[in-house]
Amino acid sequence: MNRERNQGLRPFWNYYGGKWRAAPHYPAPVYGTIVEPFAGAAGYSLRYPSLRVVLVERYAVIAEMWRFLIGASPADIRAIPVVENIDDLPSSVPEGGRYLVGFLLNAAAARPCRTLSAGLRRQLARGIVLNSWGEKRRERIAQQVDVIRHWQIIEGDYAEAPDIEATWFVDPPYQVAGRHYVHSDVDYETLGAWCRARRGQVLVCENEGADWLPFRRHMSAKAWPGRAHSAEVLWSSGSPYQMDLALSVSTEEAPE
Repeated sequence: MNRERNQGLRPFWNYYGGKWRAAPHYPAPVYGTIVEPFAGAAGYSLRYPSLRVVLVERYAVIAEMWRFLIGASPADIRAIPVVENIDDLPSSVPEGGRYLVGFLLNAAAARPCRTLSAGLRRQLARGIVLNSWGEKRRERIAQQVDVIRHWQIIEGDYAEAPDIEATWFVDPPYQVAGRHYVHSDVDYETLGAWCRARRGQVLVCENEGADWLPFRRHMSAKAWPGRAHSAEVLWSSGSPYQMDLALSVSTEEAPE
């Protein structure tokens, strides 16, 4: 896989456990459709935005954000003021836009925030501006929304994903480390059977220690500089692929 050619789009927001930086280290899609049944910030699909993308998201806040982004024009994005508190946004800003700003008021949260986090205040003081809601981040998002106009968002449980042959990138709340998510109540035995039943190329992400599928060690990753590495594991089924990554590779999800 040529990672230099696989930049795709940048993340619209920073999400706890996001896979944008790690995505190039997973097998590339071999189908023209990607389905992410636990969409989150869709880090894998962002690397391949021209493909047909179907996102499924149970958390209503994130589903509404994706509806907003898929339907928004660049002018809609540029019309959202730069603020450090959600309460300072005018009522004209759609709900999905408010949620987007809320997520960008923190570095990598599982929920939108109301005010700019202390960590981002320190970054701004050092002149780091791309990780927060500001003019540069707003412009970057405005330049990207037209690219995802053909994407689809389904609000609901993963089982509501269309039963189609596709590349399935399954990144659920982790069995051990996923308690920070709003919806972390996953029946993993049922999910494992569902993953086995998907048609096409199926890539299932987890953390070392998960036992609901026969995972194998894939890479070492950390979500934030200075934090301990975690062992990422992978289960795959369907179309064969070539693993082109040494197991010692390290990825950092943030800052971007």
